[in-house]
Amino acid sequence: MSSKRFYHAAVVVWLAGSGLAARPVSATTVGAGLRDDGDVGGSVADSATGTPLPGGQVRIVRDGNTIATASTDAFGRFVIHNLPAGAYSVEVRYLGYRAETRDVSVAADEGLSLTNFRLVPLPINLSAVEVTSTVPLAVDTRTGDQVFKQNDYHGAPTNTTSQILQQSIVGAARAPTGEVHIRGQHAEYTYYVDGVPVPAGISGSLNELFDPQVVNQIDFQTGGWDAEYGNKNAAIVNVTTRIPSGGLHLDASGYGGSFSSNGQALNVSTNAGKFGFFFSGARQGTDMRREPVVFDTVTQTVENFHNDGTDLFGFAKVQYIPSDRDVVNLDVNRSRTHFAVPFDSVEGIIDDHQQDVNGFVNLGWRHRFDSETGSESRSSELFLGAFFRDGSLNYTPGLSDSATFVFSPDTAHYILSEDRNFHTAGLKLDYTLQPHHGLEFKTGVLASYTGGHEDFSTVTNGGSPGPASNSDLKGSDVGVYAQTAIAPSDKWELRTGVRFDNHNAPFAGNQNQVSPRVKLSFFPDPANTFWVYYGRLFLPTNVEDLRAITSDAQGGVAAAPTLPERDDFYEVGFVHRFPFGVVTKLSAYHKVSSPGIDDNTVPGSAIVTSVNIEQVRITGIEAVAEIRPKGPVSGYMNVALNHAYGYGAITGGFFPAQPPSGTFDLDHDQRLSGAASVVY
Repeated sequence: MSSKRFYHAAVVVWLAGSGLAARPVSATTVGAGLRDDGDVGGSVADSATGTPLPGGQVRIVRDGNTIATASTDAFGRFVIHNLPAGAYSVEVRYLGYRAETRDVSVAADEGLSLTNFRLVPLPINLSAVEVTSTVPLAVDTRTGDQVFKQNDYHGAPTNTTSQILQQSIVGAARAPTGEVHIRGQHAEYTYYVDGVPVPAGISGSLNELFDPQVVNQIDFQTGGWDAEYGNKNAAIVNVTTRIPSGGLHLDASGYGGSFSSNGQALNVSTNAGKFGFFFSGARQGTDMRREPVVFDTVTQTVENFHNDGTDLFGFAKVQYIPSDRDVVNLDVNRSRTHFAVPFDSVEGIIDDHQQDVNGFVNLGWRHRFDSETGSESRSSELFLGAFFRDGSLNYTPGLSDSATFVFSPDTAHYILSEDRNFHTAGLKLDYTLQPHHGLEFKTGVLASYTGGHEDFSTVTNGGSPGPASNSDLKGSDVGVYAQTAIAPSDKWELRTGVRFDNHNAPFAGNQNQVSPRVKLSFFPDPANTFWVYYGRLFLPTNVEDLRAITSDAQGGVAAAPTLPERDDFYEVGFVHRFPFGVVTKLSAYHKVSSPGIDDNTVPGSAIVTSVNIEQVRITGIEAVAEIRPKGPVSGYMNVALNHAYGYGAITGGFFPAQPPSGTFDLDHDQRLSGAASVVY
């Protein structure tokens, strides 16, 4: 570690030890009489059961204009800071409930104005249907994060989770395979479902993890990460799943279209006392799985293969709320994708088949020790999560494929199949302490173990078996962090933190790093936010072992494995809310990775694995506009310009090192990307 980085880490460790804070905090009310503004806070719950409603949408409105927005936390609580003295309306919306509005007055000499909501579930009948809608994407004016709301989403039944990511996240682009690239990074993002992480799957897997119907809210965090977040964090995708209100509900739907497109879905939910249950199952099929896949050099046109594909999704959630201080969530998910992959096809013959299976089981318990929302007393929270993640990838090419895989120095050509599977089990433990308003401290640990098996086999075009390789794999990841935040007033917030990560993978041994992070935010008023951020990042690769097959492919020579990516990340940003219903965000970032990570394909096969690039640099600027004026029209627009390029040698992936080739653009560098939506 350089002396400069050691100095950064030492400063952050000192701050962590001083007992400062972790998440957006309420400013101290000492000397409240000197303030010319105040805060509005409260809670949102079910009127019949008292169940807290997380992910609820809260808006502060004055003279018909939205002044500020917020979302409720896991206990249904919200706080909106720095409101000038005066009269406001507080609007609360939640999927499956009747919207409610309350009037509230903010006085300059009061610290916090409380207003609690008890929402009434909407009956499921035609008289309750209101033909009103807005775009599902909003900008959090305090953090700059983009937030997706299922309550406002009316997408096509064929839409997938990766499409929502691509359409929602500024700087995101979706490849024809369905993989999402974010800020020039190659699918380096992590899902958190109800607070529990879902580790990445097998490299090259094209399976959607879950169906969008299970979502209540998604918070996209593409920068400014607290020390809590490690692993693959080009984006942190925080998903809050839903349980509809009321008694037993059942709905079934289906669709059909061109290219034999068809789908069916079934959702069932109910609530009984302190328990809530939700199940969602869906099937989708099409004869146009991937497009485009080949460029015809004779006709100079792009040719779309009509390759069949089928997706199956199953999700179940059980929620138990024994008291207003405890929330327990159990999520179980399973998905399967089966499709034909035209890899190295001959004369349009498609007889390759790939099946991807992914699943996860998440169990989370959140407990708070304070007893009153808005209380000036000391408060704290404990979160404990356990998770199990598994998946498999089975690829069987057709015998009509060109035999291109070679075991050097043997000159015979083979067709290569793969059968890979993995399982990951882990724990996440967090503790948050707020000694008083304006001061918080958070610390925690995330640890997981991964095991699995990788089998590769070959055949000739005549069907005769060739060489094969079989290998077990195992590895682990451990991350420990402490983070603080201090808000001396509602206009300033300093967030600092440090984390230690250790990654263990086959043949790579133990790789570790200490990563300091700091973010300074300035909130002159509820309509404006400025921030600057620096973070040291550590992105481990998947726990995989392709050494056996790549060693055979390279004549018995196996090079060094792929190592974790190590980044220095810098970001500045500004968010402004106009009084006529428009929110704009402008941000710029620069990242230097030494080494960086990209992916590569084993020659003569469809096997995808991660590789290292000696250094990667990514620079970009982003602009977001959320448009919600008075009236029936709303919309949003994302525009990003970034440049991702590499320097030096390409190593790892169990391939012999390629010599430096100067500066080169990366294949996931989208330069200019944009997405827009208008709802009337």
